[in-house]
Amino acid sequence: MIKCEEVLKTLYEYIDKQLDESNEVQIEEHINLCRHCRRYHDFEIELKKMVSRSCFQKRAPALLKDK
Repeated sequence: MIKCEEVLKTLYEYIDKQLDESNEVQIEEHINLCRHCRRYHDFEIELKKMVSRSCFQKRAPALLKDK
């Protein structure tokens, strides 16, 4: 089984669905079995949702867009 350090190293790629199928399956299996890594995974998912809700409801100021 893949080690925790490897899972945590590629967690963002896994969440963003940027891994090949083989690696994705390995990480998913590990997260389902490992409470420690599942907590990191769940935290990052919730953080991503919160950032999405908070940041994308407002538009960037025109000055920033021009830059």
